[in-house]
Amino acid sequence: MRISHKALTPLLVVVGLAIGSNPALSQEPGPTATPPTVKLSLIVTDRSNHSVDDVRKDEVQVLEDKVPQTISLFSKDERPVSCVIAIDRSGSFRDVLEPALTAVRSIINGKKDQDEIQLISFVSSDQIETVQEFTSDRSKLIDSLKPLKVAMGQSAVNDAIYIAVKAAANYKPGDAVRRAVILVSDGEERNSYYNTDALVELLRATDVQVFIIGIVSKLDNARGLIRKSPRQAAEELLNRVATESGGRVFMLEDRNDLSRVATEIDHDLHSQYIIGYQPATNDSKKNFRKVEVRIAASPGREKLRAITRPGYFVHPPSLEGKDKKTP
Repeated sequence: MRISHKALTPLLVVVGLAIGSNPALSQEPGPTATPPTVKLSLIVTDRSNHSVDDVRKDEVQVLEDKVPQTISLFSKDERPVSCVIAIDRSGSFRDVLEPALTAVRSIINGKKDQDEIQLISFVSSDQIETVQEFTSDRSKLIDSLKPLKVAMGQSAVNDAIYIAVKAAANYKPGDAVRRAVILVSDGEERNSYYNTDALVELLRATDVQVFIIGIVSKLDNARGLIRKSPRQAAEELLNRVATESGGRVFMLEDRNDLSRVATEIDHDLHSQYIIGYQPATNDSKKNFRKVEVRIAASPGREKLRAITRPGYFVHPPSLEGKDKKTP
């Protein structure tokens, strides 16, 4: 299925309807109601940037708008994963598409039986195509990768992420699954319908983690007097997307690292924690509440880093008409 450039406009309306309730909250707050429980997915990494599986509740600290919170929920997140994998087919990906597809096959083979994956490929805004709808069938997913070839066009990275996040957010609404997007791209944004601000707002309003395989080594790293280099711009975009979604980004210098990164992402998808808390009294009138999670130092244990969403909307905004670009 191809998603045309003109068809992107009504997606704003659909997304506004789809995320009208906050996925981080378990109930709507009333005037005198108990504060709703905020739930967050948590990845913990060591100094080698590997995720770890033996974190204890007493090691985790949560702050909302700098106010310490009491954790009421802490457990391994065993839910099945609904994941959209978005694959760059633009010309700049010519030399790495085949090894990138090998990495995608590895991720597909590593999925659990109940996990479901949708595959999309993209070049420009009018060349964003659904390669395979959501399915748990590994053979069907791997077979659908075979026809993918490089195509010419102005790469629309923002649009691809936006559509992939929307697809993951709208699939099987509710808390029974965890939602993710895996982007395989060099991150060189050229001509998207959605700008970065619109993309960030969507990421903040949905509970979809974005994991990125950023193959940026082929991009020009020469800066101009008043402009960033293509590589710097790509790295900044990919880092921001991962940060805003509570996901991870892996910038690759060598395509031989693809196998290692595929293994890391597969582990991340299936070795997370879920934490929850009821916000302590907070006089902030801000709709977007900033959240920080830390891992306390323990004797004999190396320093660990917590990765989670940087905040949540109390009342998610409607995204209708929020984009700044026109088709």
